[in-house]
Amino acid sequence: MGSASCCTGKSMPTTAIHPEFHLRLFSQAAADDIVQRLLNLDAFWLPRHPQLPFYTLGATNYYDITGNPAKPYLRLARQYNPFLLENFSDVYRALLAGLQEQLGQPVDFLADAALPGFHIFGGHADFTARDEHDVLHGEWFQRRDGHGFPGNPIHVDTAHLALGLPAAVAGVPLPTLSFTLALCLPEEGAGMKIWPLRLANIADLGGQQQMQLLQDCASRLVAYQAGGLFVHSGDYYHQARGLPVQDGQYRITLQGHGAWLDGQWRLFW
Repeated sequence: MGSASCCTGKSMPTTAIHPEFHLRLFSQAAADDIVQRLLNLDAFWLPRHPQLPFYTLGATNYYDITGNPAKPYLRLARQYNPFLLENFSDVYRALLAGLQEQLGQPVDFLADAALPGFHIFGGHADFTARDEHDVLHGEWFQRRDGHGFPGNPIHVDTAHLALGLPAAVAGVPLPTLSFTLALCLPEEGAGMKIWPLRLANIADLGGQQQMQLLQDCASRLVAYQAGGLFVHSGDYYHQARGLPVQDGQYRITLQGHGAWLDGQWRLFW
């Protein structure tokens, strides 16, 4: 996974190194159809918590590489990638086509990596938003595999580093992007909270000081719409908002990341 070279120079993105935009990929009816297909495949969901209704359909770096001694990422990717393509080829075609048109640059999937996959949250009272649920990524990883709710992590995306991709080439940070395709949202709505802070802004602070700075800093909420894709750089602190708390409701999204490699955006999860 870490062997891909990074292409700099004329082909390197200049106007979209840190993109942020919304893109309508599916109508409400089409999103509902995708959700129904996902619900019909619940036997294949990967449980990500011993008690709470949180699942993925597909391998993901932050459960299957980081903090996981077994590191089942490649095995799960080989198992789930063909399954995902067979059942959701329309989703992946629309994702590639939409991103390529919007970015004006080639887009493809990263070889030997997990395809973008699905986050599936079922309704549970423990998902109710509370200030004490706000945690940084390091604390969340320590709590992740426990029996209680591990908290809702405020974080920057470093998925490319988990896969062994370079942080920078010739002193230039590797261009990255992250995206969420909302498919099913709770009645109260859902989205992403974003702070105007990057890792470099708070890296020299202790954990409590980092959290205090985030609490004191004004943030903004990006609202999702079913069928809509939200793309951002991933390097500003952000947090998922709007987890479902009522039984029978879901928060279902397609998640993924991208890195600029070999003259094109390579997508993975």
